[in-house]
Amino acid sequence: MLKQNSFNLASITLRGTAWKYTAFYIGKFIVFIATVLLARLLSTDDFGVVGYAVTAIGFLEILKELGISQALIYYQDKPNVTVTAFWLSMGISLALCTLAWVGAPLVGAFFQDARAVWVTRVLVLSFPLSALGSTHETLLLIDLAFSRKVVPDFVEAFVRGLISISLAVLGFGHWSLVIGQLGGTAAAVIAYWLLVAWRPSLHFSYSTAIDLLGYGLPMLGAEITARLALNTDYLIVGRYLGAKQLGVYTLAFRIPELVIQQFSTTVANVVFPVLTKIREDTDTLTRGFLKLTRYVSLLTVPLGLGLALLADAFVFALFTDKWVAAIPIMRAISINKTLTSLSFNAGTIYKAQGKPGILTRLSLLRLSILVPLLYWAVTGPASLIAVGWVQVGVAVVGTTVNIIVALRMLRISFTHLLVTLRPALIGGAWLTLAVLVFLHYLPDANPWIQLLGGTMVGGLVYFGALWLFQREVLLEVMQVLHTAIKGK
Repeated sequence: MLKQNSFNLASITLRGTAWKYTAFYIGKFIVFIATVLLARLLSTDDFGVVGYAVTAIGFLEILKELGISQALIYYQDKPNVTVTAFWLSMGISLALCTLAWVGAPLVGAFFQDARAVWVTRVLVLSFPLSALGSTHETLLLIDLAFSRKVVPDFVEAFVRGLISISLAVLGFGHWSLVIGQLGGTAAAVIAYWLLVAWRPSLHFSYSTAIDLLGYGLPMLGAEITARLALNTDYLIVGRYLGAKQLGVYTLAFRIPELVIQQFSTTVANVVFPVLTKIREDTDTLTRGFLKLTRYVSLLTVPLGLGLALLADAFVFALFTDKWVAAIPIMRAISINKTLTSLSFNAGTIYKAQGKPGILTRLSLLRLSILVPLLYWAVTGPASLIAVGWVQVGVAVVGTTVNIIVALRMLRISFTHLLVTLRPALIGGAWLTLAVLVFLHYLPDANPWIQLLGGTMVGGLVYFGALWLFQREVLLEVMQVLHTAIKGK
């Protein structure tokens, strides 16, 4: 029975991830195309100015819901929980929007750029906008209705890209990014309200609100420390290296984030409501964790290694030599995101078992290492390359500690984990060798030839290595895919 439950978990997760990743690939493909066009239309300075506001708002964004969405999933059967969650989210978002509007001059003063003031004030309007649809989004997750969630994700990406590109062509500069973000958020909210029949009443339960906050606030600690760890680099780079350097770093970070991190995040969003339903069954959780780790690594390892190896060709082919400074940073961040993806599902296990405090402590540890090293990177060598490799070093430490904690909690041996990761590591080693040989014999080829040829060679060798050395894993994945497609 446990084996069947584990297999069903893999099937449900894969089916949900497939639907979410359909939205991801459609939506993020639009975002990717928009990023390529905007990188050609706008300057590094434009990206940097918006980066100021995004960084500042990112810290407030952690407080936007106080973990209410995840608490709603946890307490989904409690009376009046949905409407209470909706009004809590709206109230908190409006309060934070007001706070950011008043405090925007402090953002401009910190980054020593007055343009950041009004960019922050306008961009923070996305808080109450997104709160209008956050409860509807959570209801789709509770119902595991991942296929329906494709629509708002697609609509948001399409509208954001359309508005941003149109305004950039018309010469709106950094405002094209800001207005595009607001337009995409508003469009997604409309889509959620059309898809989900639930409507909020005026009823509000204070006792339910206390329960939601009681679960959400400990979760908030994990979110705050995680967001600090994710955004501190932008804060420090923007403060000490300026808008142009922040613009380069933002673009270099965005591609690995889209290609690698978003997959891990998508899987985590899918499995959280699933794991919450089986949180009392430790054996099934353990089997599920190992399977999820295997499936995630099978995709993120080749993606990360491929992007790191082909970073030069990628930037020259798509962004032109205007962004050549982003190449070494993109390479480092690709490795960083690959490493962190290997332990990403551990955090989902902690939250599903109602132990978000573990995530908080782990994030604080990572932050305590990251901040002084980042400060050294921007004040010592004063180099974005140093920043990128600091991120790699911290990822090695953070991933190792996270894995050790998860293994102890689930009583899994390190050897068992290595067996789980072995297919991806073997395939990744062969992929690396193949791409390096390909680039060695075509060092001066057109960037498009290097990019497309390297991708094709690396992909074929990766799957060929899996077929030769880990055939049972591929057959297992094919079986899960077959079951997921049939919906069983």
